[in-house]
Amino acid sequence: MTPQLKVLGALSLLELVSVVLLLGNLLTVHDQTVATALGPAHGAMYLAVAVTALLGRGLHTTTRVFALIPVLSGPLTMRQVRREARRR
Repeated sequence: MTPQLKVLGALSLLELVSVVLLLGNLLTVHDQTVATALGPAHGAMYLAVAVTALLGRGLHTTTRVFALIPVLSGPLTMRQVRREARRR
């Protein structure tokens, strides 16, 4: 697995964790403090995944497109990273 794919996989995992925590907070206690702390962190992770995928060299178009889909970019990009690692 290339360093680029490792970074993209790690960022996708962090983005997935942040969105799960945000949705869990929304569906349970809906604590504003948690949303205030996690919201910007999730946004940063989403943008990091998108920029890494868009500017990365040699990535498949599917990986780039999946990185741009809100809420689902984490799991979809992680799946594509695994597929690309197997192809190389």
